[in-house]
Amino acid sequence: MPRALAVHHMLATRSLVIVTCVTALGGMVRADDAGPRVDVVVGRSAARLERLAAEELAVQFRHLFGADVRITETSTAVDPPTVLLGNPESNPAIREVLGAAWPKLSDQGLLIKSIERNGQAALIVGGNTPVGTLWAVYELGHRLGVRYLLSGDVYPVLPPSFELSGFDIVAEPTLPARSWRTIHALPMGPEAWGLAEHRRVLRQLAKLKFNRIVLSVHPWQPFVDYEFRGVKKQTAMLWYGWRFALDGDTAGRAVFRGAREFYNPDLANKHSYEELTEAGIALARGVIESARELGMSTALCLTPLEFPKEFAASLPDARVQQGPESLTIGPGPHQPPDDPLLLELAKTQLRAYLTTYPQIDALYLTMPEFPDWVAHYRQAWQSLTERSKSGSKIPLEALLEAARDRTGVASGEQGVRGLQGSLSALDCMHRLLADRELLTRADGKKIETHLVGLDPALFPVAADIVPPDTDLLHVVDDTARRAAEHRQRLADLKAAAAGGRSAGTSSPRHSLVLTLADDNVGFLPQSAITPLHTLVDDIRSRGWEGYSTQYGQTVDLDYSLQYISRASWDIAADPQAVLDNLVTPMCGAGVTERVALAFSLIEQATRVIDEHDQGFAYPAPNVVMKHYGATEAPPAWWTETSGLYASAMNEMYRAHDRAHPRGRPYLRYFCKRLEFAIEHLASIDALRRAGAAKAQGNQTEQIAQLERAVESMYNALSALSEVARDSGDLGTIAMLNEFGYRPLQQALAEAESR
Repeated sequence: MPRALAVHHMLATRSLVIVTCVTALGGMVRADDAGPRVDVVVGRSAARLERLAAEELAVQFRHLFGADVRITETSTAVDPPTVLLGNPESNPAIREVLGAAWPKLSDQGLLIKSIERNGQAALIVGGNTPVGTLWAVYELGHRLGVRYLLSGDVYPVLPPSFELSGFDIVAEPTLPARSWRTIHALPMGPEAWGLAEHRRVLRQLAKLKFNRIVLSVHPWQPFVDYEFRGVKKQTAMLWYGWRFALDGDTAGRAVFRGAREFYNPDLANKHSYEELTEAGIALARGVIESARELGMSTALCLTPLEFPKEFAASLPDARVQQGPESLTIGPGPHQPPDDPLLLELAKTQLRAYLTTYPQIDALYLTMPEFPDWVAHYRQAWQSLTERSKSGSKIPLEALLEAARDRTGVASGEQGVRGLQGSLSALDCMHRLLADRELLTRADGKKIETHLVGLDPALFPVAADIVPPDTDLLHVVDDTARRAAEHRQRLADLKAAAAGGRSAGTSSPRHSLVLTLADDNVGFLPQSAITPLHTLVDDIRSRGWEGYSTQYGQTVDLDYSLQYISRASWDIAADPQAVLDNLVTPMCGAGVTERVALAFSLIEQATRVIDEHDQGFAYPAPNVVMKHYGATEAPPAWWTETSGLYASAMNEMYRAHDRAHPRGRPYLRYFCKRLEFAIEHLASIDALRRAGAAKAQGNQTEQIAQLERAVESMYNALSALSEVARDSGDLGTIAMLNEFGYRPLQQALAEAESR
């Protein structure tokens, strides 16, 4: 680190008090301040979500104005300032004052309207549905300066004066499908969260008006139990079976509060398959129930043609699938898409999930990530085109050629094989989804089906070959930058009519995966706001349903989430204006410019990593030590990336020093996270130099560089531990101890012993 930066960093660090919870930091009113008396009126038959909306509004008014808030079902002619919650059907007081003037709203629309009642200003806050009313309360809070971060709420440093007049807001989403993926598979993400942490994040997502939670699960995880032809599922593990011990030599150990191993807190100290599975199912059911309580629909995302390896004995010729630790099997070359045994196993697994989680609203079925089921693609293509009423308008050979010639995603012969495998999987999906009884809930409701990750070469014929009544969630490329660069592929997709399919229309509805933070860039600071802005504008202009998020970790996401939340309702939302609207209420005037520059530098660093080494910081056992085998000096782009992070850190510290004290914890987090990144890059730089010295037989230089690598890794983890605020941060620290710090110490000890 340059000396000027290091001195600035040292002084700033000494001047701060660590704050790990930002809930209700700003806008607090002293006990001796007399705030207004406010009545919040709900109908006698108000739904649970409307009553939650009343409680949330009361909390916000108390923090913002020191208000004395009473939630009531009655109102009189001598009411104090009044907020009427709900709609004319749920609240007679609204029907009385607004009546036929209530606007035409969709199930997601919301209203915030000032009126005059009993000679004084009053406010109507509501929607056509209970969740619309809840969103209206959160929108009012946003307009009053409350900012909803994943870590909690931050109230404005300069709270507004109490005023119920001047509001006239009617809002409808421009992107009606706003899904949040959770669980997934990495220690730095929500697979590490217990139910308490999930509930906290879900509450914040509701405030950002997300309306679906998608639990992304894998065959080897402890979230389902079933048996197939006498073979019982036996695999129940988290993050591919990796374990993270916390011993006395763990860097940043204090943040773990004496724990001996990092694990999901709800599954900790569970050892047998039965114990882990029982706890895992309870956790997933808790997430589903918590989301439903906030008015969100729920879904499961899984790969239906992959199974735990213990079922290999029941599926002759099954092939081990590519992926970390090779934990799953899939169909082999001699199993066609209509193989009865394969279909029976796939239905058994699907039925087990649907029985375990009977309240889910949708299934997202993922195409194999590494498709190699290629032997039957011509048979599959014939079956797919025979099912289509119109047949394919493009010959198969033309599609194969397009897969070979494309850029971005897999191309060449790998692209051809990918398309061939996708055709086999798609034909099998048709056969699975033809079982309507399987996809009907016990209450008679049909479960929505979505296909995830259709090969882009099939986009021109998607409407003809996807299963009936099945919508599509697209993955154009791994990162937001790559997806934006290749978004022209989306032009080949024909969307259903706005508002859903009309009678007799077979065209699927489309949504896009928005990668907010790519797991290949991994645990390093990331920003992708520019390509996200491009993609959101693009899918909106095409009339698509919306998006589902994807991310490796959540710690960098507040800016991105603020943007996509606002842009989902406002076509004029601009990233720069959204950032100012996020930062200024929390930190005060004159801070946004520095924060904007810092995020721009982080975005440049993200792009450099993505361009040069996709998978550079993917959290796997070799993430650090793979650099020890190099025989050449570190590449120039490592220095460039470190410099960008250092400049971003400097800007964050400048913003921090300029910010109101209540906004400084938000900025300090990024300061220390950027320091973590700089030290991590210094560690692997030294490790690579140590490897080169080892290859040259220069033991003195090898030891010196290994000592530097160990020290920098320790400094990196210590910096992050100072501000760790969720289990994702803890997962990063635990993982890099196991995959980085301890192996570096071992390499140093071995070098010194020679």
